[in-house]
Amino acid sequence: MAENNFDYDAIVIGAGTAGLSAGIALQKAGKRYVILDKKDEIGLPVRSTGAVSLEWVKRIGMPTDPSIITSNINALSLRTDTGKDISMDFGKPIGLVYDFTKYEKFLSEKMAGKLNIRMKTRVTSVQGNTVKTDAEELTARYIIFAAGPQSVFGEKLDRHNILVAYEETRQLPARHDYQMVLWYSELAPGGYVWDFADSPTTRKIGICFYPIESAQPKAVLEKFTEKFPELRGNMIHNMAHQIPLSAPLQKVVDGDHMYTGDMVNAVLNTTAGGLQGAFWTGTAAGEAAAAGDPMLYQKKWDEEITPWLLKHHRIHQKMHRNGIKTVSRMMTLAKIMPMAIKKRVFGGL
Repeated sequence: MAENNFDYDAIVIGAGTAGLSAGIALQKAGKRYVILDKKDEIGLPVRSTGAVSLEWVKRIGMPTDPSIITSNINALSLRTDTGKDISMDFGKPIGLVYDFTKYEKFLSEKMAGKLNIRMKTRVTSVQGNTVKTDAEELTARYIIFAAGPQSVFGEKLDRHNILVAYEETRQLPARHDYQMVLWYSELAPGGYVWDFADSPTTRKIGICFYPIESAQPKAVLEKFTEKFPELRGNMIHNMAHQIPLSAPLQKVVDGDHMYTGDMVNAVLNTTAGGLQGAFWTGTAAGEAAAAGDPMLYQKKWDEEITPWLLKHHRIHQKMHRNGIKTVSRMMTLAKIMPMAIKKRVFGGL
């Protein structure tokens, strides 16, 4: 038994990026822990494009092993479908694209050794320090929730503040101009259409937007593809998920319970990027549990994490205040910025 007669120092619910990051911190500290997840396999289903700014990778210590990176981003183009654009060649990598499944498997096996994970394990209830699964009852000094935005253990998603995301990996040759192209369009209100580098023979083509009536994301992406045939290619596989866009929650600790990732809206709203927030919050929660003080996580959330999330949240609100008109106006203003400032601003997203 762990101290105070608990089975574990910590139980982590969810084996996605946030949960795995928490497990890494606990394992490095030599704590007794277990990660529980109902899925069959780590890294599946795919829930992210895998694109991350290198500034973020360095800032929070995300992995950069070549085996999990499909491509680097050296050049970026932001566009509207009405002809506005800001295009930049940085001359060096400013971002990378993870193979999402390989990336999460790497977290589970390589960053701190093989983690203690029980897959195909459904958590049915959490009461205090007791976690019930479909097979047993476990106890821990701390419970770390990393179960995603639709978990019954977190706050219900605000349906008026989510993006619907849909992506297809399509059989297309590598672009020779920009490894990342983002289009802002009335077809994707609140979000954008993306064209990310993947392998030499594939690209990731996707869309995220505020739900438009009953329109299906696949149909919306097809409509945009009709406008830009350069995006057309045979689909190899696809993924879909929801992205919370609400402001970050104020409270991430409740007694011995800590909440991470999408469950607390740890998403960079400007890019709909959740991998960074998941890794950052999962690591912080795991470190706090290892130190025996959950409020260390709340302190990091208040002083370091929330300011960055709010910055992106406010920029996103300003960008999309009046739809594509606001985006076009902001791009016109950004066009006259000196290149050095543009690279500093857009290279760190």
